[in-house]
Amino acid sequence: MSDAALQALYARFATLPGPLWWFADEHVAQSLPAVREDCLVLCNRADSAAAIQAGGFAVTLGDFQLPADFAAPGAVCYRVSKEKPLVHYLINLALRNLPLGGSLLLAGYKNDGLKTYATKAAKLVGGKPVITKCASDAYLAEIVKEAEFSGELPDEDYPVLRAISEEPLLYSKPGIFGWKKIDRGSARLIAQLPTFLQEFPEPPQRLVDLGCGYGYIAVMAAQALQESEWLLTDNNATALLACEKNCAERGIHARFALADCAQGVTGPVDAVLCNPPFHQGFSVEGDLTDRFLQAAHRLLSTKGQALFVVNQFIPLQRKADGLFTSSEILDEGEGFRVIRLRR
Repeated sequence: MSDAALQALYARFATLPGPLWWFADEHVAQSLPAVREDCLVLCNRADSAAAIQAGGFAVTLGDFQLPADFAAPGAVCYRVSKEKPLVHYLINLALRNLPLGGSLLLAGYKNDGLKTYATKAAKLVGGKPVITKCASDAYLAEIVKEAEFSGELPDEDYPVLRAISEEPLLYSKPGIFGWKKIDRGSARLIAQLPTFLQEFPEPPQRLVDLGCGYGYIAVMAAQALQESEWLLTDNNATALLACEKNCAERGIHARFALADCAQGVTGPVDAVLCNPPFHQGFSVEGDLTDRFLQAAHRLLSTKGQALFVVNQFIPLQRKADGLFTSSEILDEGEGFRVIRLRR
């Protein structure tokens, strides 16, 4: 689906003063603006970064950390994210570094809170936002920095990993999907792990968690697989930072790969555990499940097995037919299915 807010933002790239900063997360359109040599792109997602790099831009991939040799911007562009603390953090980062007279451009829709973000941001730098309505009810707001940055929008200490549960002790932060909770689907997968492991002649030694998030599945599964080696992969750099912290706290032997659907990750492994996202950005995209199934098949050894948990409306078994020799429902309820797949 076309993102009119993003296209309105891209249309301004060529005329903005430089250096130009571009904050990019899940919102990246196929049709990119013309390349600017003075553009610093900060991105937290492997798939978005790859798409932007393919368009000729240099990208700093991570949790929106500024490189040590950054140049102060003349303008900053940002299609606002879904997570409010992240939006506030990036607005603060932009306004803190812009010179007087520099511009922050925010794009989004009414239900993104675009007007509210723009109004609050402008008050911090002594100005008023110029808000333009674009196609498809999208909005573009420009905030000129008229005064020194005063105060900050509340960002919940975005850069800091914090404990979200005590038993088990788990760390997470804003910017990770479902960051404040233990996902019910992942909990159901872990409940079926003993049944899953019974089918192995010996405990699997090499395991992958596809789409590991902040690491709940690996942390829980490692209690029964203390001698095993883990490869944990996710598309979100922020999630992988939390996952590394949670594994380090428990001495879990793990490697980490920031990758889109395990692209570039190699096997073979004995087992794959996976709670695949069915959202890209936050819209449903059925082909994501197919891509996770293909990655699991590619990574598994010939005798390997995978344990998936999916929402009941996703036809995982039908999608797995032809890739895997068999599938078996181990658990079903609360809108979820836990399914064993044999390579």
